[in-house]
Amino acid sequence: MRNQGLGLATFLVTAGAILAWAVTLEVEGIDIQQVGVIMFVIGVIVGVATLIMAASGRKTTLTRQNESVVNGVPAVTEVETEVVTQRNDAI
Repeated sequence: MRNQGLGLATFLVTAGAILAWAVTLEVEGIDIQQVGVIMFVIGVIVGVATLIMAASGRKTTLTRQNESVVNGVPAVTEVETEVVTQRNDAI
């Protein structure tokens, strides 16, 4: 997902910059330069959001429960909870 988000962000920023600052075409009813600025801003937002989500990693909660049985009756119950964060550093 990270690669797709960064690819989309790159496309939007590039296309938006070209439309905003390099295209001088005028179309009736639509401002091409304004569309370019909007695409540029959305691309920056998508890129930042993708990087933030990628940096947060994936969190998994592991719960282990151990029971001791004495004469058929549960005697001691031990519960252990651990939060594991997985990060994939490859972008």
